[in-house]
Amino acid sequence: MRITPVLIAHGGAGGRGPAAERPERRRGMLAAVQAGAEILRAGGGAFDAVIAAVRALEDHPLFNAGLGSLLTIEGTVEMDASVMVAVPPPRRAAVAAANPRGAARGARPHAELRAGAVAGITRVRNPILLARAVMEHTPHLLMAGAGAERLARRAGIALCRPEDLVTPRARERWRGAMARRAEAAGSAAGGAPGRFGTVGAVALDARGVLAAATSTGGVSGKLSGRVGDSAIIGAGTFADAPGAAAATGQGEAIIKAALCREAVMALRRGEPRAVAERAIAELAALSGGQAGVILVDRRGRPGYAHNAEVMDLAMFDAAGGFEYRWALPLQSLGRGAPAPRG
Repeated sequence: MRITPVLIAHGGAGGRGPAAERPERRRGMLAAVQAGAEILRAGGGAFDAVIAAVRALEDHPLFNAGLGSLLTIEGTVEMDASVMVAVPPPRRAAVAAANPRGAARGARPHAELRAGAVAGITRVRNPILLARAVMEHTPHLLMAGAGAERLARRAGIALCRPEDLVTPRARERWRGAMARRAEAAGSAAGGAPGRFGTVGAVALDARGVLAAATSTGGVSGKLSGRVGDSAIIGAGTFADAPGAAAATGQGEAIIKAALCREAVMALRRGEPRAVAERAIAELAALSGGQAGVILVDRRGRPGYAHNAEVMDLAMFDAAGGFEYRWALPLQSLGRGAPAPRG
């Protein structure tokens, strides 16, 4: 069966944000997907494609990752990122030759899974590259802080000054979050952190390899040292034989729900759009949180859902080309918000 490559990227789920920023966000999303699509069109792999898409969004100041990261309560940047790839098992005949007893019992070979993640990064402009380095250059899965940044030096990833990652836009949002915290002092809200968001991508290539990547600056006004779902395999990022997923939204809610792993495993018995909607509904029922998820299954079918005010996403498939969505929330899907082409 011929596989049609597919790539989907999201720019975060949360508040609507200024209307004046939407045209540039659209351009940024499409440019990121085009960067990944060039790799897929040239016969490259899904893993390289999601890295390229997320790296482009990290370099864009309107997205909450890399250069555009939101600031902690202390006015600093602390970033998280993760990657995962699922290489399909060998053909059944090869499996039978290698393990005839297993084949006779009807054993199903598993995909080869690899992953890497980083947390609390302050001196690397593209944390997604450092997450990849953890996967490719260490025996570990998750590294944090200064130790991870020392790995960046060994892997040839450029370091920067922490202040180089603080943009005027992020500083303005930080001031707003601090003002809201001061107003909420002593109230039931307790000065909860402000806007949230993430960037992420999922892809399927012509060889059937599935990959996912996620990167974030966290939430505005978060406590220093807080780690969200984007560094947690199974929560913010996951890939396995049934598909790949990347999440965005309130990290604590996503971690409790193990959102991406639950969604990918549900692809064994459901199609991506329905699986995504059910996963978000279950997360909301569990924690009352807001989140979004994008999915692609091993057949190249895409899906997404969210229950925030808005989530923007873009996608590429070899048959339908490029598409951008300013996506309606979960409760509006099915009423004038068709699923992406698949």
